[in-house]
Amino acid sequence: MSSAATFSKLFTVDEANDILAAIRPDVELLLSTFADIRAEIERAMQEAGVPAGSADLPRLLEARGVAPRLFERVREVIERIQSRGCLVNGPEAGLIDFPCLFNNEIVFLCWKMGEPAIGYWHRIAAGFAGRRPLLDESEGDSGNGVH
Repeated sequence: MSSAATFSKLFTVDEANDILAAIRPDVELLLSTFADIRAEIERAMQEAGVPAGSADLPRLLEARGVAPRLFERVREVIERIQSRGCLVNGPEAGLIDFPCLFNNEIVFLCWKMGEPAIGYWHRIAAGFAGRRPLLDESEGDSGNGVH
């Protein structure tokens, strides 16, 4: 069971939606940086003639110097997003969670890049696979979903 003390902020649906405009550019940057990382890995493998599972690949990437800078960018962007109180729970997919109090339980409001607004929530343990629409009538003691 998670407590409110675990999270720096608890969001309402409106507060989470309000922050989307501010974090969208950072989420876009995350997605493009992961695409750059994949491209750099592919280039390194092709130029060195090594397969994807090669034990030499990490050393090659380090020596080329591009991937470490990209990973540092990922770390900085995640830190910037999370400094607003939300959680980056799927950086390569653009998944952001917003802690929310619902029926005396901390749950996550869930947003994925490309969605126009917060439209889903899930219990912490359920993860993305347990996403439910905000007004899902099958959840909660009162019969009402998060709203």
